[in-house]
Amino acid sequence: MPFPFDATLKDIAEHHTPDFEAALDLTDLPPARVLNVDLSTVSAATDIALGHGDPLVAITDLNFQAGPDGELPDRLLLYNALFRHRYHVPVHTLLLLLRPAADHATLTGKVRYQGRKRRGKLDFSFEIVRLWQQPVRKFLQGGLGTLPLAPLCRLPGDARVEDALPAILRRIDERLRAEATPPEARKLLAATYVLTGLRMPAELAAPIFQGLQIMRESSTYQLILDEGRIDELQKTVLRQGRIRFGAADETTQNAVNSISDGDRLRRMTERLLTASTWAEVLATA
Repeated sequence: MPFPFDATLKDIAEHHTPDFEAALDLTDLPPARVLNVDLSTVSAATDIALGHGDPLVAITDLNFQAGPDGELPDRLLLYNALFRHRYHVPVHTLLLLLRPAADHATLTGKVRYQGRKRRGKLDFSFEIVRLWQQPVRKFLQGGLGTLPLAPLCRLPGDARVEDALPAILRRIDERLRAEATPPEARKLLAATYVLTGLRMPAELAAPIFQGLQIMRESSTYQLILDEGRIDELQKTVLRQGRIRFGAADETTQNAVNSISDGDRLRRMTERLLTASTWAEVLATA
């Protein structure tokens, strides 16, 4: 299932490829370009394929992960083999873990097994970058395209994210104002907001972001805020309705979650005070 940060990361990696190369120490290879590749239906699961050199001499298969997945090492092996089969060049697999929740015991960076003793074996290794172990200074001083990852990095003195975030955002804001065009600045700061949601609840992050002028000017950010408000109103209706009528069935849940009119959802929360059934609440115009 795709998550909001999936598209965000792919977009900034595609438009700021050199910044990701530098942040992930890939500059020992020729300059990269994003490969527009179709390896069949399974290829959609890999995030960014960077092709190094022209003609192509190597590929970096860059994957982002925010949650636990015990089958991930086997899938990375599959992607690696598919790229190798398609392009016949060395393929380096790099896994970028965005938060500790994505880490688990099976992520050793290796897939090794032997089908028959002394009759062949498989030995596949991939690189793992745990973002929360990376110093935030590295990303704050790096390319503009990787600034949105800074809130997910190791904070100075292991400070709490809510204490450290204002200073991090001010630095990001300063750099974007000085070095980026206004549209690009708004886009990257909106991306920062989306990714910060992996580390702290949106309701805590939003007031900090609202203090930045670039964000106030960003239509993307305002849309994100609106979506967050709609989501919260939907949850409120379902939560309060559960208290009044019992848990909503799947049809009712889908009906509530399909409503994107904030004013109507607010009227529904008021209707819950007098309604006798879910049907009466859903009938609110």
